[in-house]
Amino acid sequence: MKITEVKACALSFKLDNAPRRGVGQPIKKDTVVVRVKTEDGITGYGEAHHALAPTLVAELVNQNLAPIVVGSNAMEVEDIWNRIYLKQGQTHGPGNALYKALSGVDVALWDVRGKALKQPVYRLLGGARKKIRAYAGGVCMGFKPPPALLEEAQSFVAKGYTAIKLRMGDTVDNDLARVRAVRKGLGEGIDIAVDINTRYSYLDLQRALPGFEECRVFWIEEPFAPDAIADYAHFNARTRVPLAGGENHFLRYQARELLERRAVDVIQPDPCKAGGITETKKIADLAAAFRRAFAPHVGMSAIDAAACVHLLCAASNALIYESDCSAFNPFRDELCSGHPQVIDGYIQPSEAPGLGFEVDESLFDKLPGIAGPCYV
Repeated sequence: MKITEVKACALSFKLDNAPRRGVGQPIKKDTVVVRVKTEDGITGYGEAHHALAPTLVAELVNQNLAPIVVGSNAMEVEDIWNRIYLKQGQTHGPGNALYKALSGVDVALWDVRGKALKQPVYRLLGGARKKIRAYAGGVCMGFKPPPALLEEAQSFVAKGYTAIKLRMGDTVDNDLARVRAVRKGLGEGIDIAVDINTRYSYLDLQRALPGFEECRVFWIEEPFAPDAIADYAHFNARTRVPLAGGENHFLRYQARELLERRAVDVIQPDPCKAGGITETKKIADLAAAFRRAFAPHVGMSAIDAAACVHLLCAASNALIYESDCSAFNPFRDELCSGHPQVIDGYIQPSEAPGLGFEVDESLFDKLPGIAGPCYV
């Protein structure tokens, strides 16, 4: 099944008055959709993370990866992955942007394989169709006054969610005021995770930790910069609250360091960042060998979201699915049809072949990529 085309397209839409987060003020949202076609007439779609440079990631796919992949057998995902890594990733390559670009190609290849074999991806991975618990996350519950944040959190609980994630990384005092207000308002029956977005120092977490423990936080996500592994390991050994991370650690090799150093108890690779479905499944299995939980980070579109559901159904250490609950997201709501939805706090993968959705390519022209970062 020869691959005849690999094409990436950057997509963007502008945001007005979006809540500020630890990583900055959102001004737009970006993604990169990768399309793979075969001589048999099969088309698969993947998502590559934008890397704060969506048009450049698309060009990386089109100029650097497409020549390596076109002409290959689409069934040979491991061989294609290894050839890209050897030629572009192992040395002299564009760094982590390469793994994001590779991710989009790999996810699209799994979609192709499933469609060719008339099987959903979770079944190709050896998994079973399951109901996966979901938490309300994504681009929502940002830096708001505590009463407004509580009201937003309550709206998700009313929809059936039993777990939510709050955006932290403001001042320690502001963060604690928000999580305390939400805990008091929601009571004890809802799990509350917090995402610091890598914005804390060692001393910040030392100050905040007693309050997070008091509020029985479900996990503390990415408190530090990705390279501060010693700090992760220090606090993970000294708190009852699990530390979570891995969204900004790429490939199984960085995941191995997190696990060997006991830096996190919940591993969070994103299939549109970490090397696709092929590599994310390896990371999940590696974490299972350390008896640690797998809770993948979800990207911007329904493509990456579907990939995460399929992976969770195939992982022995699956913990929970991140549902993007942002108020406005055409990548989630308009780009794909037939993708799975969260119902009463749970999600199941589609039984349709591949990742289980149809892509509306008219959005490629309606939402053309805008160069530059999406935060200021």
